[in-house]
Amino acid sequence: MDFVFRVSWKELVQVFRDRKLVFSTLVLPVLLMPVLMFGPTLLLGRLVQQTAEKRQEVAVAGLPEEALRALEAAHLVPVPVQDPEVLVREGKYPAGIAYRDGVYRVYARLSGGVTEGQVVAGKVQNALQSLKERKVAEALAQKGLPLEVLSPFRVEVVDAATEREKASGLLGFLLPFFLVIFILSGGQVVAVDATAGEKEKGTLEALLTAPVPLFHLALGKTLAAVAMALLSGVAGLSGLALGGAWAHRFAPDLLAQGGLPLGGGLALDGGSFLGLSLSAFLLALLMGAAMVALGLYARSFKEAQSYLAPLQLLAILPLLFLQFRGLVEVPSWTSLLPIVNVALLMDALFKGTATPLSMVLTWGSTLAYALLALGLAVWAFGREDVVFRN
Repeated sequence: MDFVFRVSWKELVQVFRDRKLVFSTLVLPVLLMPVLMFGPTLLLGRLVQQTAEKRQEVAVAGLPEEALRALEAAHLVPVPVQDPEVLVREGKYPAGIAYRDGVYRVYARLSGGVTEGQVVAGKVQNALQSLKERKVAEALAQKGLPLEVLSPFRVEVVDAATEREKASGLLGFLLPFFLVIFILSGGQVVAVDATAGEKEKGTLEALLTAPVPLFHLALGKTLAAVAMALLSGVAGLSGLALGGAWAHRFAPDLLAQGGLPLGGGLALDGGSFLGLSLSAFLLALLMGAAMVALGLYARSFKEAQSYLAPLQLLAILPLLFLQFRGLVEVPSWTSLLPIVNVALLMDALFKGTATPLSMVLTWGSTLAYALLALGLAVWAFGREDVVFRN
């Protein structure tokens, strides 16, 4: 096994000599992930908050005095015009209100993402809703009826999720999703250079003449890809987790904007952490062996990258459907699906809902797939028509 570690060390040393590659693979994710994941959400929430607190002009037509006062109380400046709809369409006002035949019509340009018109239209609706409730209360009071007659009972929705589920939010899904991406990108760096790269440099033939089993050679290159994949995964997830913790600490109210809590308060016990580490290692072993096999089959560095692009899509596309896992019943056989099973298990470990059966099935099947991919890499190393097809 000494030769296995020598091969792994050789491949890793070659990678770490390239400082730009190390920076882009290990350092840049830590710096960029907090900005990319939480920056837009926090910035959008802050901008919406500031827009809601501003005092905007709104075009009005035919509004009674009580409605005008309600708008003024909501930090809006009513401007009487002839046709609010036309002026709003032309962009002269963010919103407009017209009152005809007992109907308030609110005009705003609602297409094209989050706009000032949407925010102002929401302020107008809230102001008119408060006016409506006040008029109903006055009408009931005149008839000697209490306001409670309209609300004979209350309905309260209580979140029954565990504290770990509440703390993780969407981050519980995003962490496994991005872990797969980082493992693929990090492992690809070593796998392609250790196979197709050595073909182009003419050093693979000399390596094959060494008196060592082909299994040790394939395992050494695979372990080097696994090590780089895990380092890349740790770097990316560290940036994501640090960004989530920072946002959870300094802007917890903005994380839940739009009803989509990003979370950021992950809390793992020792067993869950070990389970996540083992899952990540087995996934990296599977992807590393698969990438080494594909890279060895390629004639050149460029061709190897073209082979790995579909592999990345095949790995990422199923993960997109995991966001709908709460709407369907996930059968136990999904623990046998490669990559998907690891993402599902990681999500369950984050939330504290993983079962022993799902862990055994996921780890066992992933190890079996990894050994199968490693066997394919060994077979490729033993075929002259594969090794020398350049």
